[in-house]
Amino acid sequence: MYELQLSPKLAAKIISEVQDVVKEDIILVDINGIIISSTDESRIGSFHEGATIVIKSKQKLYIDQIKAQVLKGVKAGINMPIMFHKKVIGVIGITGEPKQVEPYADLIRRMTELIIQEAYYTERNEWEIRGIESYLYEWINASSVDKDFLERGFMLGIPVYDTHVCTLMELEIHTLNNYDIHRIQKEIIELFYSIFGKEKHFIVRWGQERFLVLKKMDASYKQNYFYSQLNDLKKRFENRYKSTLAIGIGKTACKHMINKSFKEAQKALKVARKNKGIVFYEDLILEIILEDIPSEMQKDFLKRTIHMMEKDQILIETLQHYMNNNQSIKRTAEEMNIHINTLHYRLNKIEELTGINPKTTEGIVIFYISLLLLNSLNR
Repeated sequence: MYELQLSPKLAAKIISEVQDVVKEDIILVDINGIIISSTDESRIGSFHEGATIVIKSKQKLYIDQIKAQVLKGVKAGINMPIMFHKKVIGVIGITGEPKQVEPYADLIRRMTELIIQEAYYTERNEWEIRGIESYLYEWINASSVDKDFLERGFMLGIPVYDTHVCTLMELEIHTLNNYDIHRIQKEIIELFYSIFGKEKHFIVRWGQERFLVLKKMDASYKQNYFYSQLNDLKKRFENRYKSTLAIGIGKTACKHMINKSFKEAQKALKVARKNKGIVFYEDLILEIILEDIPSEMQKDFLKRTIHMMEKDQILIETLQHYMNNNQSIKRTAEEMNIHINTLHYRLNKIEELTGINPKTTEGIVIFYISLLLLNSLNR
C-alpha cells in the first residue's frame, strides 16, 4: 500500500505555498528531526531538537529565548506537528516571538496538512496507475494466464473477464516538457471518458505519447459508431492542441488473452501514423504485407521501379492519375486535361524507362506497390 513520505521536494512545495502568509522564517522537519526545507536555506540539513519533542508529544511547542539557548538547533518561535492519518509525519516551525506568530500557527498547520493531503491522493493515484500499467504490460506479453493472474487484474479494476479489442492512440507532442505532457495525458483521459463513458471502455497511458484502449466487444458493438466516437476524440484533441492524433484498432476480440489484438493495433497504428488517421486492422490488406518488408528492401524495390522516372516527375504524376482512374485512358486524359495520344506517349515512356508495361496486370500491380511505398517513405 502506498504511504506518503515528507520528501524534500514536497517540503519545498509546502514552504513555497505557506511563506506568503507570514513574513517570518519557516522550517519543515522530518520525523528524524532533520530540517529538510526552510526559507533560510542555511538551516537545511541541520538537526532540530525542538522538533523531536513535538514528534514524541504530538503537541505544539512554544520556544522562547530561554529554550532557544538550551535546545539544539532551534530558534524562538512555534513548532507544530504535521498530522496525517492520525500520525505525525513531520514538524513545521515558525521563527519569531511566540505570542506574535501564534495567531498564524493553526492556519499554517492547516494549510500544510491540506497540501499534504492533496499530494497524497495525487501520488497514490499515480502509484495505482503505474500498477495497472505494469499489469497490462505483463498481460500483453504473457503467453498464457491463470485464474490467479486474472483475479489480480480484476482487483486492480481491469475488466479482464470481458471480451475486448485493443486500440492504440499516439499523440504528436514531442516538443512539450514533462509537466505539459503529464497535464495533457490527464486531459486526454478525461476527454476520452466524456465521449465514450466508462462502462464499456478502459484507457491507460502507454508511454508518454501513447494510450492503450480496451474496447468492450458485445452485441451492441458497431464499428461505424466506434469510428465516429474516435473521430470525435481525434478532432477535439487536434483542435485543442493543434497537433495530430493517430489511432490504430486491432481486429481480434479477445477474452483473457489480448496480445494478438494488441499486435494488430500496433500494425494498424503504424499505418495510421503515416496518414495521421484512424485505421482498423481488418481494413488493411496490402499495407500489412508492405509494413513487414524491411525498409532497405523497400528502397531497393523503388530503385528498380519508380525511381527510374524520378527525373521526370510528370510521369509519376501521370501514373498516379492512371491508377486512380482504374487504368481508364479516357478518364485519365480528361482528368489531366491532356490528349489521349499524349497519355499513350507517357505510358510508353514509362515502359521505356523501367522495362515495366503499366498497361498489363503485372505491370500495374508493380507500380501500385511502388507508389504505396513511395508515399509511405515520403510521409
